[in-house]
Amino acid sequence: MERVYHPYWLWEDYKCGFYNNISGKEKKIKIKKTLEMFNDKEKTFFFMNKVIEDWFFSCEHNFTNPSLNRIAYLGQAACCLYSEIPNTITMEAWSMLSKEVKEYANQTAKQTIQKWETNYKKRQLCLKLD
Repeated sequence: MERVYHPYWLWEDYKCGFYNNISGKEKKIKIKKTLEMFNDKEKTFFFMNKVIEDWFFSCEHNFTNPSLNRIAYLGQAACCLYSEIPNTITMEAWSMLSKEVKEYANQTAKQTIQKWETNYKKRQLCLKLD
């Protein structure tokens, strides 16, 4: 897959607060929201899939990067889309989750990324045929 770059001002994750810094009471609230999302299988599935459906530029920019941990990115992006949770908060809250919750989230992310890849390759093929 060829690496694709987009300027940050197009990234949906940037617009949603993925790279923001927060502290204090707001940070505690966001950690709680992160745990809430990952501990709900339906929300985890829904928001991971919503990321690949709604965040065209962010997904293309990040998922075509071979050096990126795409599974971690998708989990962080899902939390951001769920409740405007910055990626650093998701990373911190991750250690508070049970092994079973982490395994489910990672498996869901792998399946969701595979879905994105399949759709992306189909789209690229269609563009070449035009």
